[in-house]
Amino acid sequence: MSGRVIEMLRMITVTRAHNVENSELRSVQRKLKNVKDTGVKVDMLNGLYGSINLVTFTIFNMLTLITAGYMNYLGIMHLGVGDIVLLNTYFNSISRMIMMLLGLFPAIMKGLESVRSITDVLECPDIEMNEGKPSIQKLEGHFTFDHVGFCYENEPKPAIEDFSLDVKPGETIAFVGPSGSGKSTLMQLLIGFMRPTSGKLYVDGYDMNEIDLRSYRRFISVVSQESILFDGTIRENITYGVHEKVSEEQIQEAVRCSGLDEFIASLPEGLDTLSKENGNRFSGGQKQRMSIARALLRNPRVLLLDEATSALDVESEALIQNALDHLIEGRTTFIVAHRLSTIRNADRIIVLNHGKIAEIGNHEDLLKLKGIYYRMTLLQSKKITNEEAA
Repeated sequence: MSGRVIEMLRMITVTRAHNVENSELRSVQRKLKNVKDTGVKVDMLNGLYGSINLVTFTIFNMLTLITAGYMNYLGIMHLGVGDIVLLNTYFNSISRMIMMLLGLFPAIMKGLESVRSITDVLECPDIEMNEGKPSIQKLEGHFTFDHVGFCYENEPKPAIEDFSLDVKPGETIAFVGPSGSGKSTLMQLLIGFMRPTSGKLYVDGYDMNEIDLRSYRRFISVVSQESILFDGTIRENITYGVHEKVSEEQIQEAVRCSGLDEFIASLPEGLDTLSKENGNRFSGGQKQRMSIARALLRNPRVLLLDEATSALDVESEALIQNALDHLIEGRTTFIVAHRLSTIRNADRIIVLNHGKIAEIGNHEDLLKLKGIYYRMTLLQSKKITNEEAA
């Protein structure tokens, strides 16, 4: 129920823009009604269970008294009034304890269901098992993809297939290709969020499946196409995770390099301006520049840029590109980009097609091939149409 209500609140702008408020309200009301009906059924079952227990023991108690009185009347047993009162007291005490134990049955069943749910999570193969694995104390940034493959569950075709690549420390690698070619999957593998279903991925000679990924992630920074901000100040957002390790001068330098200085100077409270939930008061480009400033402050050895300039206008993109050129110097960098103008200076450009390497080389080499990359370049420069590119 909470998830559905939160989803409704997040989608409220889309809902209003498409004039489907009544439809969305009816959908949420149906969900709330299902939750209410289920809750009522549970309460009725618990009430019925308790009532049956009480009635059953009351009947047994009454039958015991009737049996004792009848046996006394026939002379089978000579029971006085005190004996019958004592017997009734014993029975009530024992039955009360038994009812208390039976009353725990619903709570026990609920607890067992929770244990089963926790077990499902703990036994999930996607959960990282970092305990006991060796930690990385430093990172050079040498990556080796050894026939790496990855296939999503219940998908007939692999997202990545037989991918082999050796990336030297400090090298800049760009991934390009049509949607669904496996670019984002490769980034997820590099972060360690997903594991290869075939082949091996090595970092500085270590198999990423055999190391503590938490120690590895201390040396990386990620700027994704979806800029995520939390409810707090701009300062808190861009210093997230490193606020105790950076000085005010470093913060100001990151703000300047990410092109945020003029924007922050225009705010009455500057860096202490509240961003509100998910940064709703800022534009997409402003949020993305904050994400880049956050990455700058981490001073990473490995930089992962997943469409890092997708929400920026041309002028802002030029500013950010200068900052990124400075940032990637001496660092191993992986870039996913649809704007080919942002990856011209990459050491190698990997053109993916259906999860495989279709072309590889720098910008000039790929243009000479006149293959997929060449057609993508012409398409973005409006020199050919989509039909001609196909």
